[in-house]
Amino acid sequence: MKTDDDAFVRVDEVLLSLSMMNKTHGLIYGLISSDSQPIRNPESKWYISYEEWPEEKYPPWAHGPGYIVSRDIAESVGKLFKEGNLKMFKLEDVAMGIWIADLKKHGLEPHYENDGRIIIDGCKDGYVVAHYQSPAEMTCLWRKYQETKRSLCCRGW
Repeated sequence: MKTDDDAFVRVDEVLLSLSMMNKTHGLIYGLISSDSQPIRNPESKWYISYEEWPEEKYPPWAHGPGYIVSRDIAESVGKLFKEGNLKMFKLEDVAMGIWIADLKKHGLEPHYENDGRIIIDGCKDGYVVAHYQSPAEMTCLWRKYQETKRSLCCRGW
């Protein structure tokens, strides 16, 4: 699993979801973006020029606050890197999608598992991943989980 340092992850819920999927090969689990375009506004933090990505759309990718790839994908990406055959891209989550699209050309059959409980813009009750959380908010989320065994956000704490 790749996650950001400002993301609170319910590891128990992630593991439960994975066990229910029963997929061990070709798995990409996260909040999947299947029809996104590069941001072409130079003022944006996520700006991508036509030189960096000339196509109008990205291949499917999982948002960066928290996603999982199966071991076969991770090993294949590592092998591409060691061989010098990995095209670098400044958005790591989109890069993983690009690399997986390249692996498809070599026989990988990816299984995209979309989980809308991965919250990329803060916290919503029922989350599996809550993004943009401060250390104090993470402590609060952990305390709430310990008290209730539920994914409750810390509004007005």
